Amino acid sequence: MAGGKETPRQKMIGMMYLVLTALLALNVSKSILDAFINIEANIQTGNTTEVQRGDEKKSDVASKKINDEGGENKTAVGIYTIMEKIDKAAAEKIALIDRVKLLIFQACGEDLSPTAEKPICIKDRAEWKLDFANITKPGLNKNSEPIKPIKMNLNHVAKKDAYDEQMLIMGINENIMAPNKKAPGFAVWPAMEKFRQEICDLIVEASSVIDEDGKKYTFKDPKIKKFKDLADLDKQLTKAFDASTIKQDDKGIIRNLYKGLTKNEMQEDPHEEGKQRHWVGGTFDHAPAVAAIAALSSLQSEVLTARADAMAYLSSKVGGGNYAFNKVTSLAIAAPSVTGGATDTLRVMMAAFDSEKQPVVTPDAGKGTLVETKGGQAYIAYTAPSGGEIELSGTIAIKDKFGNLKPAQYSTVVKVVEKGGSIALPEVSVFYTDWPNKVTYSASGVVSTSVSCSGCSKSSKNKSWKDSDGISYKGDWLYVNRGTRKVTVTLQGKDNNGQNVKFGSYVYPVKKFPKPEVKTKSISKQRGGFLDVGLGDAFNFKGIKYKVTGGEILGKGFSGDRLKPANLSKARPGQKIGIVLFTKRTDTGKKDIIDGVIEIK
Repeated sequence: MAGGKETPRQKMIGMMYLVLTALLALNVSKSILDAFINIEANIQTGNTTEVQRGDEKKSDVASKKINDEGGENKTAVGIYTIMEKIDKAAAEKIALIDRVKLLIFQACGEDLSPTAEKPICIKDRAEWKLDFANITKPGLNKNSEPIKPIKMNLNHVAKKDAYDEQMLIMGINENIMAPNKKAPGFAVWPAMEKFRQEICDLIVEASSVIDEDGKKYTFKDPKIKKFKDLADLDKQLTKAFDASTIKQDDKGIIRNLYKGLTKNEMQEDPHEEGKQRHWVGGTFDHAPAVAAIAALSSLQSEVLTARADAMAYLSSKVGGGNYAFNKVTSLAIAAPSVTGGATDTLRVMMAAFDSEKQPVVTPDAGKGTLVETKGGQAYIAYTAPSGGEIELSGTIAIKDKFGNLKPAQYSTVVKVVEKGGSIALPEVSVFYTDWPNKVTYSASGVVSTSVSCSGCSKSSKNKSWKDSDGISYKGDWLYVNRGTRKVTVTLQGKDNNGQNVKFGSYVYPVKKFPKPEVKTKSISKQRGGFLDVGLGDAFNFKGIKYKVTGGEILGKGFSGDRLKPANLSKARPGQKIGIVLFTKRTDTGKKDIIDGVIEIK
């Protein structure tokens, strides 16, 4: 229900819901109601995606229930049985929440009939058969897809801002601290808790079903309803793991599922210090109908996301044909080398492997040495030549379910890249004090690079900027200490073995950052005017601004950045007079005193 890993889309929807709910306390405007309608539409789109994701994994397992020899794949059959149980549990929760939505609309007097001029329930599937005469028990025929929530078009809701009706359905009365648990809508809370327990138990059951040694695994549900923060939630889950006999490989998915389906039952009441309110009260109290529907759809989204995650994990335990795999990892395969400016293709895939069974790997003579095999993977050490390329080849095999080894050939070519590096100052040829000096660098033959600078006070790494021609750069910003006459910038890196590689040092002179100049050339004696200062035309530093804080003219001081007619009373039109200005640089606060000449008009 919260706390699990969320997609950026889910995080955005959740944040929007919280903000909009807060705004409701101030004013239920049309724009706010429309925003909830948009949130509901986004949730529906996400729910469709999650249903498809879970269905694809379930279909993959179904296709593997018969092995390559035409016999039964016991692992796939066992996993598919668990998937069916997950679907049954998820469908019950989806249908329950749909019933609550329909009850809210019915209480608001909305027209839910299929023949309505503007139907609220979108008839995107002919399989849906709603019993509108008995809405508390909408029926589905044998061809229906109960795992899919009923899609609704909230734009067609007449009483979008109604809230009394939905509060009654959800069990919220004058005391939101303790909602009416007998209300039909309150049933969603224990239903979500039940689903959390069901799906975690089924993950554990799956390992018991397919374990070849007949070992049974258990999960002691801590029934967490209160936690301080995510760290506390993790701590409570760890205790539950210690009290259970969960297979090590299952702990990660169970932790994610449990966190994703967990909310604090009692929360701090923002309106009354020291008191707490039930989650149902905090979510649905005085929320308009469309907001309540969006909140309920969000619960369906949590169910469907948990279902899809569980299906993906269980599918990874099956693998293909006579092989069973329990882990997946990502692989990115690129060309061993590429020339500058060339276009190439990167292959990205998920690879499944069995962490319990070690592969049998035999490198060809002179093509590397097998170091160890662990976690279902082999590690081969080799020494790269001083130049050119090296081919690595051999065979790899893993026992199938019948104990047979079928070796497969592997081969790859690695191009040896010599170590080298360079450094550049894309804006200027020297360093300046009081300025982020931009440094770019590149290196080959290493996995990471960095620069160090003598006489520099600090460094901001991996910054991006554009020069005056609009060319983008990325590198470090180095700040030089005042009083420094020269700096030494060193480029270094680390190779694949973690060893430091030094590419060279570069010495640069350091100059003081230039003072600003008086940009104002003339000023009216009758009206006065503002004074402008800035860097000279020879300097092209972006983002540098100055503020005039005062100065002196005609032997009298003034404050601010404007000369008034009173300051110029002794001047004559056409006269050029000297002026002294006090300036302040806006980005660093550095103060300067400058002088110039202004003509009086």
